[in-house]
Amino acid sequence: MTPSLAKIHVVVLVSTLLLAACGPTKPPPDVLGEATRKLAEARAGEAATYAPLEVRFAEERLDAASSAMAERDYDVAARLAAESTVNSELAIVKSRLGKAREDVDTLRQDNARLLEGLPESARPAGGAP
Repeated sequence: MTPSLAKIHVVVLVSTLLLAACGPTKPPPDVLGEATRKLAEARAGEAATYAPLEVRFAEERLDAASSAMAERDYDVAARLAAESTVNSELAIVKSRLGKAREDVDTLRQDNARLLEGLPESARPAGGAP
């Protein structure tokens, strides 16, 4: 092989590798499915009541991810689906927190009613509610 022929082979090989790297990526495995399941879990946990903004963001990102998948822009679809999943998870956590706060308020009210029924001598010191 002559030196110029070897250079041509190297150029062709490098060009082929570069073109192969720029080819379309494969669709991500079930990224939309995971985001859809998380959003459904958030809705089932009453997240729309306790975290409506996060639920809306999750819905918007999931819709955008679906559009990106249809356009075969898999990297963008994966990123948007991941954002949707994170927003859904945040909504789930916020709804749990909201429910826990409601439970605490209910228990405080119950305790206050119980204390009202006790004679002064039986009430705890320090004016606990």
